[in-house]
Amino acid sequence: IDSIFQSLATMSAGTLVEKVTAAPSGRSSSGATAQPWSDGPTEKEASRSTAAPIMPLRCAAQNYAWGRPACESEVAGLVEASGEALDAGARYAELWMGTHPSAPSTLRDGSSLREWVRANPTEAMGEKVAARFGDDLPYLFKVLSVQTALSIQAHPDKALAQKLHAEKPNIYKDGNHKPEMAIAISDDFTALCSFVTPAELREALRLVPEISAVVGEERVQSYMNCSGPDTPSELKLLYGKLMSAPNDAVESAVGELVQRLEVKQQQGHKLSNKESLVLKLNQDYPLDVGILSVYFLNLVELSAGQAICLTANEPHAYLSGELVEIMATSDNVVRAGLTPKLKDVEVLLEMLTYKQEAPHILGGETVRPYTKQYLPPMDEFQLERVDIPANTSATIPAVPGPGLVLVQHGSATGTATGPSGDGAVSEDVTRGDVFFVPANTDVSIAAGGEGAKLWVA
Repeated sequence: IDSIFQSLATMSAGTLVEKVTAAPSGRSSSGATAQPWSDGPTEKEASRSTAAPIMPLRCAAQNYAWGRPACESEVAGLVEASGEALDAGARYAELWMGTHPSAPSTLRDGSSLREWVRANPTEAMGEKVAARFGDDLPYLFKVLSVQTALSIQAHPDKALAQKLHAEKPNIYKDGNHKPEMAIAISDDFTALCSFVTPAELREALRLVPEISAVVGEERVQSYMNCSGPDTPSELKLLYGKLMSAPNDAVESAVGELVQRLEVKQQQGHKLSNKESLVLKLNQDYPLDVGILSVYFLNLVELSAGQAICLTANEPHAYLSGELVEIMATSDNVVRAGLTPKLKDVEVLLEMLTYKQEAPHILGGETVRPYTKQYLPPMDEFQLERVDIPANTSATIPAVPGPGLVLVQHGSATGTATGPSGDGAVSEDVTRGDVFFVPANTDVSIAAGGEGAKLWVA
């Protein structure tokens, strides 16, 4: 162990956040535009002193069509803060931090964090975490900048993920489940998630005749008259009828709905939040069946610092805003609407739980000075937000598992100490830095004159 931390002591605590490409053509395997590796360290990285028992990372920034323009994107802001040049014409959607093979983080010398963890599982992960999860990080950490809606989607449980990966490995890249937690870092984060309560859905079926036009009055009445244990199966039949309806029926109904709402708006009537969303989604995804899904799913609006958890097999779609997201290490997505990508409607309809309930909003719990912890009902991960006032210090205590730290704002001096208790070193860190903290490593952060905000996975 001492030799591991001696080797880590030759590395800088600063981080270069760098966009990567997964294919020589400049397109990633997911279709996102990606940027080539830089030829060497940026000016910011080169200026760093050496020595700290933490590992600076280069992380992948993904450019998807739903991302925000470079001038508006927090992802782009973090990339630029790291010292990297931006592509002004690109949309910056996601920053990936972790070991997932679709976009693995690398060490500063270009070697893979994933391979280092696999070669040193106990030192990297801690004995108990390595015994439980093996020789790879159990979570993937991201920042998202959302301009237009992501698809109506769900993530499979482990059994289904393994089946899909075996049958369609080019689409479903791994065999792991993907429960996740999203925390808003802007006040404009909105999402659709989970099915609305039976009462709310019945009200929508009464007020939105265009749904009946697609699924049929008989199917609507069957749901309206059901109760108790029959409700989930009736919802499955109703939603299945909608999502598998012929395109011409869907397009006709959505067109009529949009026209009706536009007339209502022109007459000076105030639209509900969901009605306004229908018009917005139709601009981005004209006449798509996902527009009618708006009435089946909860519309959630979060302020910065609020969070939602999404377990396996729950429908959802992020609509707008900036957020940090943490999930089990997986990239499995089953889509059924609001997307030009492959729609696996049959799989999605079979996998959903059809639970109907309002989402639970998390606010985080204060666990230490300046630190809020977000603890979801999943074993693989948790997240902490550390907001340190100017010229004040805070501690990230050693834990028996691997950590990832993102410096979102400000600057600080970090002092890290490995499990042996020897060789504590200090290093300046600033906005855009990301680093891996091996298990059982203490990190103390002394904020500078503008304070510092960090996220600790």
